[in-house]
Amino acid sequence: MGTKKEKKVERIEAAKEFARFSGQIADGFLQVEEKEVELPEQFILKKALKIKKSEITFELSIKIKRAKENEKAEERQKKEARKKDSKRPYKAKRLKKEIGMLWKAFKRCVKNGESFRDTGLLIKDLGLYGQMADSEWASQWQECEELVKEAVNLVDKGKREDALQLCNKVDQLTKACHKRFK
Repeated sequence: MGTKKEKKVERIEAAKEFARFSGQIADGFLQVEEKEVELPEQFILKKALKIKKSEITFELSIKIKRAKENEKAEERQKKEARKKDSKRPYKAKRLKKEIGMLWKAFKRCVKNGESFRDTGLLIKDLGLYGQMADSEWASQWQECEELVKEAVNLVDKGKREDALQLCNKVDQLTKACHKRFK
């Protein structure tokens, strides 16, 4: 029995949804609504772009042959082993990707003199991710979080050039942190 759901979304929401699915696939599972399925190492990926007079449809599908009962148990064990071996939980990866998209959008808006409507979400996500930070790099994360908040305040005051300088500083700190701890 399948699950099929259709809803109207903005482009950024669609990108976030695809990023979520991408992370899940990399972690070996796929969840839609309340249904979750484990993925084997290989499966069939089908892409289709259909163009009609008044409608464009893009379909992406994954086809998997169901494993026998003992193979399912082996897959579950492998999945559990991968979870134990991974450094960061999936939710943290997903949140980090969302922060990355929001951060790029914020910088673009600052640079182009546009308003950024998702500042609240950016600040909230930064705080949530900060709670998941490893102790060895938590102080660097907190410093970047404070600089982002300061940049948001500068934009609100109309000081876009100063905010852009802080954005560049955050990017430099991020690169240095990734180089040191990744």
